[in-house]
Amino acid sequence: MDTSDRHILSEGLQMLRRSNIQINSGDLHDLDLRFPDGSTRHVSVKASRAAPPPSKLHEDSERQAADRRLYVTRHATSALRALAGSGEVDLIAVGDRLIIFDGRVFLDDPSHEPRSQQRPRRGSPPWVRWAIERLVVLGEPMTQADIAAALSTTQQSVSHALHGHAFAERTSSGWTTTRRVELLDAHLGEYPGPGGAVTYWYGLEPVVNQARAALTFCEEMQIETLQTGDVAADTYAPWRLPSTAAIYTSEFLDFVPAGFSPATADDYTLVAAVPADPTIWRTARAVSSTATALTDPIITLHDVLRSPGPDAEEAAERLRQPIISGTWRD
Repeated sequence: MDTSDRHILSEGLQMLRRSNIQINSGDLHDLDLRFPDGSTRHVSVKASRAAPPPSKLHEDSERQAADRRLYVTRHATSALRALAGSGEVDLIAVGDRLIIFDGRVFLDDPSHEPRSQQRPRRGSPPWVRWAIERLVVLGEPMTQADIAAALSTTQQSVSHALHGHAFAERTSSGWTTTRRVELLDAHLGEYPGPGGAVTYWYGLEPVVNQARAALTFCEEMQIETLQTGDVAADTYAPWRLPSTAAIYTSEFLDFVPAGFSPATADDYTLVAAVPADPTIWRTARAVSSTATALTDPIITLHDVLRSPGPDAEEAAERLRQPIISGTWRD
């Protein structure tokens, strides 16, 4: 699932919530849903910006005869509409404002238009290379074997990423950089963020308390969680009063039992994302010096730069400087 497909899924999840279809749990590939009449359904998610052609629909049917398939796309073709109308598959067509489950139509509220998304580039993101760059910027010199172990990858992958790298160099102590500013800026200029699909929530408590409540709820549900954005930055380099809470979770959760209400991309206080980048958990563990689960400082910096508020850039600079000087741990 590339970045454009994950944007489609995020919009589809918002449509489900507005249609009173609850997401009980799941991830980028499978969802457990509860409908307004109390019935439940497990679906295998097929998200793509372009609707699959009839040949792909037939191929999916043969491969996943036992799984209920939910197609999430921008616009539905006549073939896909026909299959959804007959109850053979389920459908969310974001651009058509159309939801069909088991042949039943659930119309989305057309007054809630999703935010327009910049059309992202296609291709498989080099998550491991980007994670290696973050470790080189943040840590003491690391051997090739240590980097591979930290990221659960092969030494060959590490070698391929670092040999000939413009800003990394190998010393007797391991891989490091003497050009931290250049490497950090190049990384931030290329890295698109952890991606994934998001859900939005609104709470009445102070933002730090909301982050704590969400984290506690995830722990109770035994869901892996990382705090990021303003709240994580406030731990690494206190300066800005957090205006929103942001977390990454290993699965989708309904945060209503934790005291939140469903929200939109325009009025949220908590955003929860299931990331596409599998390395953010590994770099967090590799550099963590706190008891609270935080994204590594560079992921945090990336997310602060994209957080709401007119002082986001200044807040990000307050974190960027300790990263460059290596004092973010202190």
